[in-house]
Amino acid sequence: MDKQHSQFKLRQNVKMNGETKHFKQDLDVEVIERKDRYYRYTEKLDEHDIDVVLRAGDGFVKIQRRGVINMNFYFEEGRTTDTFYESPAGKHLFRIHTTRLDLNGSSVEIEYELIEDDAVIGNYHYKLERVG
Repeated sequence: MDKQHSQFKLRQNVKMNGETKHFKQDLDVEVIERKDRYYRYTEKLDEHDIDVVLRAGDGFVKIQRRGVINMNFYFEEGRTTDTFYESPAGKHLFRIHTTRLDLNGSSVEIEYELIEDDAVIGNYHYKLERVG
């Protein structure tokens, strides 16, 4: 098992209710090579820290967040999957439709729709990219 720490830039764009929000963070990411590649980092959400493990496998990505928000998202291009999302506001069941999944050695890029009650409630673009 090979572990290393690297600097990454995380960018997330969210289109919801007719407006787009952009989020950017610089992260220290622990990258672990096993059968799949794992990225471990801490995201800041307001005053909260959220522990994140991203698993990049052969044609899929899983993102698990633990903290004030608890969620497990599974992405596979062209597929729709079910997921739970827990926050202080309560527990929600969402569906995720992955429209684009791009994995290479230095970045993970995901475009997806978040669906609740058969309606698309948001379009998301997630990119985790090694710096330097």
